[in-house]
Amino acid sequence: MILAEMTSPEIDALPRDIVVLIPVASCEQHSLHLPVFTDSMIGGEIARRVHELAPDDVLVLPVQWLGYSQHHIRYPGTISAISETHLLLMMDMVASVVGYGFKKILIQNSHGGNGANISVLLQRLMERYGDDGVEFYSRWAWAANDALNAIRELGGAGSGHAGETETSMVLAMRPDLVRTDKLDADGEREGMRVPGVASYHRFDQRTEHGGVGDPRPATAEKGERLLRASAEEVAAHVKEIRALRPFG
Repeated sequence: MILAEMTSPEIDALPRDIVVLIPVASCEQHSLHLPVFTDSMIGGEIARRVHELAPDDVLVLPVQWLGYSQHHIRYPGTISAISETHLLLMMDMVASVVGYGFKKILIQNSHGGNGANISVLLQRLMERYGDDGVEFYSRWAWAANDALNAIRELGGAGSGHAGETETSMVLAMRPDLVRTDKLDADGEREGMRVPGVASYHRFDQRTEHGGVGDPRPATAEKGERLLRASAEEVAAHVKEIRALRPFG
């Protein structure tokens, strides 16, 4: 089911154990060659395909495109929430569907910068709804690396930001939006990390032009396979979540 295409009475008639899929993403720079809406395009396309694979098990919400992208903010076109705003946006979206009695919520994330807030979100939701029999889950929008590495020429190095994976996916969806004359490898500048120690830097500090990885091996054929593998894995998890016995 696609929430945006349904009427309120149709949504009210749905079984409350259906899995509510909330895609969260971003609007941010993607190096020299990809549009700023890349993460939202990918997340939305995977969610659409999940619906096609499991239409009776999932209720797909519109993509929450305003993500946490402060580490990209020096690049024009990046539209970012601060951490507190982003966390509250996700809390309010979840609270809305829980308020109608839906019991199984899956956050599908397609932007790495959202990860920390999603972890806090799950903690807050447990604190708020821990005795109400509501189940909360999160997962990355893409399939596991083993599945994707069988497709990517660069293997694990093909992920990153605006690298082989994302570029291939956008080529499969909207090849007209990929500036193929601008493809260029990028990555973390040397001397930015101390092994074993965590830190957080903006992308204009970390990289030459806002990318991590090499987009040059990307193809639309790979992108279609990557999207299909990702949607199949998310859909399988949706069905598993719906089949779980209720908590308590």
